Amino acid sequence: MAVLTINEVIDASPERYGKKGGTLGMLDFLYNYLDEGERIDGLLLRMNTPGGTAGASEELAQLLARLKDERKIPVVATIADICCSGGYMIACVADAIYSNKGSMTGSIGCIMQIPNIEGLSEKIGVTYVTIKSGRMKDIGNPTRKMTDEERAYLESFAKETHDAFIAHVTKYRPQIKNTEEMFDGRPVGAVLAKENDLIDAFGGYYDAYEDLLHRMGEDDDKNIEVHEFKRKKSFVQKLMGTIAPFSTENIWQGLTETRLLAK
Repeated sequence: MAVLTINEVIDASPERYGKKGGTLGMLDFLYNYLDEGERIDGLLLRMNTPGGTAGASEELAQLLARLKDERKIPVVATIADICCSGGYMIACVADAIYSNKGSMTGSIGCIMQIPNIEGLSEKIGVTYVTIKSGRMKDIGNPTRKMTDEERAYLESFAKETHDAFIAHVTKYRPQIKNTEEMFDGRPVGAVLAKENDLIDAFGGYYDAYEDLLHRMGEDDDKNIEVHEFKRKKSFVQKLMGTIAPFSTENIWQGLTETRLLAK
């Protein structure tokens, strides 16, 4: 049994502080099991993430789907505190999703937030000169007001990504009810999620673990060897809490970067 814990914001950025991990480490972990020489009879996903960038989330979800299909293995997901947005994009590939009653999930939507410091620049007397070769090259420039054309373009891009997100979820969970609300980007509690079939059952890690054992044809784990993906925290990460979904680093990154997030 392979156990993959996703306990962070999902993005494709290089790992900080010289530690290999994050999305790249998780991709490597899953990709290794595509090798038929590697024994794998089931995969358990331990989800605790608010989501992340659309591209990185999709990459993990697609590789997980490929592994499940090519190796013909059962996959069960379990939600700890939160599994929203890009996290749900990944979890919905599983054969079954367990969630604690106090958990939050869903948030099937996309968002792009672009800061605007035009007023601040004028107030402190700082001006910016932009030299570009294409009319839309500086789209999202925080030092000026966005044009109607630029807004319309970015909204169409977000809608395109949202439509792909919905198509992905519908492929793996066609039974979801009340899709107009479930697909409008709102996060939902576990009770509402179960009523609308975003999840399958209430339960924690060991409920999902036992379900996976049964799907693997085992009554207990006496003959089970567990391979677990673990990230080692550096001293700085332990000090700053950068592994946590809402860490200081992630909050600052969210305030200073413009990216399309699956949220």
